Formats: sequence, structure tokens, C-alpha cells
Amino acid sequence: FYQKKYTLMEHLQDLKETARQAFYWNSFDPEKSGNRTLREHEEQLQSDLVGIPETEKERYIENYRKYFIKWLNAHSNCASSAVTGGANFNVSRAEKANMREHDVYGEFIEWRERALNAIAKKVEDAKPIEQKIAKEWEAVKRDIDRHYLPQNLYNRMETIARNGKVEIIEKAIAYVRELNSQRSRPIFTERHKFFRLIDVAKKANEFKEELSNKENQEQPFNGGIVVFNYQEDRLQLLFDEKPSFDIIQQLKKNGFRWSP
Repeated sequence: FYQKKYTLMEHLQDLKETARQAFYWNSFDPEKSGNRTLREHEEQLQSDLVGIPETEKERYIENYRKYFIKWLNAHSNCASSAVTGGANFNVSRAEKANMREHDVYGEFIEWRERALNAIAKKVEDAKPIEQKIAKEWEAVKRDIDRHYLPQNLYNRMETIARNGKVEIIEKAIAYVRELNSQRSRPIFTERHKFFRLIDVAKKANEFKEELSNKENQEQPFNGGIVVFNYQEDRLQLLFDEKPSFDIIQQLKKNGFRWSP
């Protein structure tokens, strides 16, 4: 026989009535629809929490609930003529409510993605440098092992070198030489510029160190400040208030990303 496993409600159990109201005008069974939605989001929330450090969990749960409740409230304004009846049904108002609900849920999705990425970055940054180098080297080693075109492999190694990853390039050069000794045809000959990437990496690393010691610069503009953050190697825009949707879209098109 088949048995369905239900997730134990731990963080959203107090929202049953809010969820029911969210489907009151758009479902023939608001209670069932509301409970299903709660279970789905409880499962999502619990899945997210598995990879989140204990110090970050309370804040994440609080913000998850805030965005989820906001969406439920927006959904409660959505109506279906099949449920309410077609007489005097305000189509225009229903369309506006649906658009609002869609936008609010979009905000929910974007927040969750940003939050999880920010937490993952914080966890990664907190790891010992030796652990991060070992992890990165394993990825590079796999690239070398499965390379199929030397030029593609060189381009990958050049990118790493230009990021100042001296230890990774040193390991890569030693590993390629080891593989070359076992092959009739080398991956790169000793005259290839691949073996000079260590100089590129060292120069890039020196440049990064110079920047890290350089004092940040700020340039105010109407509504915020431009920060030349040399320590983080970033150009940052700090706004006094949340910018308009159009400005946010323009920033995204130009490679800017929101950061907490």
C-alpha cells in the first residue's frame, strides 16, 4: 500500500487561519488549499534550515515568515468568478489583485535566493584558508584530468592566475608536469606559456594586496553614495532608500547585485 508522509509543522503552524483566508475567495476548499500550502512551505523552510548555521536560523525563520505572510495576505485579495459567482464580478479589480499577488510572491522568491546565497557565502568565507584551497584545488584537478582541448584548459588556468591564486597555479603546474611524464604526448610542452602563469598569478596577488591596503573612496550622489571598496574589490552603490523597480532592473542589467 502507499503511505504519504506529512511534514511536522514546526514554524508555520500558527498560520492555518491566515492560509485558509488566503484561499477563501479562490478555492472551493479553502481549508484544504491552505493546509497544502502550509505543508509545502514548511517543507521548503525545513529544507533550507538544514544548510543554515544555528546563529543564522532564527533570523532566517523570522524573515521567511514575514515574506510568506505578506504573500498570503496578497493572495487573500484574489478572487475567482467560479467560486464567488459571475454576477457583479469585478474583473478589473481581480486582475489587479492577481498582479499584486504575483509581484509579492516574486519578492518572496528573490529574498529567499538572496538570503541563501548570502548565508552560503558567509559560511564559505568562515572556512580556514587551507580548507578553501584544498576544495578549489580538487575542482581544478578534475578540470585537468578531463581536459579535451589544451587551449580551453589554458584559458581556465589563466583566469585562476589572474585572480592571484598562486598556490593553485603552483599545484596545477606540478600536476601537469607529473602527467606529462606519464604521457607520450604532453598536455603542454615546457615552452608553453602555461608554465609562465605562476608569474601572472604572483603579479595579480601583489596587485590585490596593494588594493587591500588602499583606503576606500566615497562619492555622494543624489539619493546615495558610490563606494570604491578596494578591500572587497567591488564598486558599491548605497542608497538612502530602496530604489525604484526600473532602477533595480537597470542595475541588474549592468551587473550589479543586491548584497545584505
